[in-house]
Amino acid sequence: MSKLIIVLLLTDIYLSCCFVNYHMSCSAIIKKTILYDNKMPTLYTFKNYINENESTKYKLFTSEHIFPQSLLNNKESNDMHNIIKTINTLNSNRSNYKYCENLNINDEKWISVSYGNYVNHKDKTFIPNKDSRGFISRAILYMCYNYNCNYKKVIDKELLIKWFYNYPPSISEKYHNYIVKQIQNKNNMFISNYNKKNNGIQKFISSL
Repeated sequence: MSKLIIVLLLTDIYLSCCFVNYHMSCSAIIKKTILYDNKMPTLYTFKNYINENESTKYKLFTSEHIFPQSLLNNKESNDMHNIIKTINTLNSNRSNYKYCENLNINDEKWISVSYGNYVNHKDKTFIPNKDSRGFISRAILYMCYNYNCNYKKVIDKELLIKWFYNYPPSISEKYHNYIVKQIQNKNNMFISNYNKKNNGIQKFISSL
């Protein structure tokens, strides 16, 4: 075996190890900062859900990618501005379904999944409760702004804009943004600079 081939093989092994270690590190950071900090918001619930029982705490919560992980590359997938704590069962029901708002209570396809959320598995759509809609819109706008993600696969434009303006950032949402900014050195301006008359934000939204 030539020296060149050996070097290439060792390089490939090294890069593979770096890749694994990087994702293990990201996973540990996400668990510590997103899942186990009681000040962090709990998506799809009415308030920050705090489970004081340490024996079940680590099984109850999971990290929800508002912009579905299946639509992202590795770098985008690890951006914590798009990762929010939620309850396992709610995460499973949302899956990678598209967000919507209109609910026909006479349509048997819609299922209530607690905390004011509804899921339609047949049409692959999910209605989040009102407490979660602002956070959802600003995370999606952040992903569009920073990674040029296609929001159309996740939410309709009219609804995205409506949720952004009608549901201002909560204290816990601002806290989430602050903590993630300290770790990633990246800010979600749609939270920190939230203002219905902000020219920069208005210009970006109108360009979608």
